[in-house]
Amino acid sequence: MKPLIRNVWRSNFEEEMISIESIVHSYNRIAFDTEFPGFLRNTPRNPSETDRYEDIKFNVNSLKPIQFGLTFTDAYGNLPHSGGVWQFNFNDFDPAIDLHVTASVELLLRNGIDLEKNKREGVDIKAFSARFGNIIRCEGHRIQWLTFHGVYDIAYFIKVLNANNPMPGTLQEFMYMVGAIFPQLYDLKFMAKFCHGLFGGELGLERLAKILEVKRVGETHQAGSDSLITSNVFSKMKKVYQLIEGAYEGYLYGISFRKRRWVPLGPPRPHFITVVPNGYYRGQPYFGTINNPLRWSHCHALVPTVHVSYCQWSMHH
Repeated sequence: MKPLIRNVWRSNFEEEMISIESIVHSYNRIAFDTEFPGFLRNTPRNPSETDRYEDIKFNVNSLKPIQFGLTFTDAYGNLPHSGGVWQFNFNDFDPAIDLHVTASVELLLRNGIDLEKNKREGVDIKAFSARFGNIIRCEGHRIQWLTFHGVYDIAYFIKVLNANNPMPGTLQEFMYMVGAIFPQLYDLKFMAKFCHGLFGGELGLERLAKILEVKRVGETHQAGSDSLITSNVFSKMKKVYQLIEGAYEGYLYGISFRKRRWVPLGPPRPHFITVVPNGYYRGQPYFGTINNPLRWSHCHALVPTVHVSYCQWSMHH
């Protein structure tokens, strides 16, 4: 059996992506975490949601991710025999020239992230975007995503998949995009608000894990270890609190409204996404040409429009 947390570098990127592609159909619950070089703009307490999103947008547009951690399990929380936890180390960030917060980078260094090795041997972020974008095209409608206090993790993931283009202009547009890429999404910090003894969600991942007696594997503040403990905490929360998953799907901690829920029409298959804020045009169901947030090059034909939960649609051929 391979090590539980598998570090991915340029040299083994192809091998590890093939491993992921071979298990994602059966192990389609993915907990994920990102490591990034701090917050250039800190959001004050009790801001408006518009102001909070402006800070998120500024930080994510200005900074580069350092690591992605992905833990794959089945619906019961079981890991595959291959290990199931991948830690992608990217080569894009250089503290000598890229914006960062010094204290945040020093914290990552103390916890074992080797930024010099990342620069020399790390994964090309465009290669990751291409390969993982293909996984989402083929299996995205089946994937259940888990995160903890995940708005920044999601924002960086979207930025990478979207070829480093700027974040959506408004929070509403961002949540539409979240719905398109993450059709099933759970934020454990939001879920903790409704669980007795978890302080209304006002606690960090480490403390939450300690309360639930979930042990960490690997180093804190490394994305692979953080994604694994997120996965294990989710399983323990479901067991202890008998949670009904659907009640919490689509909510992110700190954002008051649910992401827009997108449902593909027709049988499950690699599908395309048309962003349609309003389901009707001049009184009739509207079907437009593709306007794809991931900018997949071959998506330019008329396609069935996916729908938001409050809109009513019919199939278009």
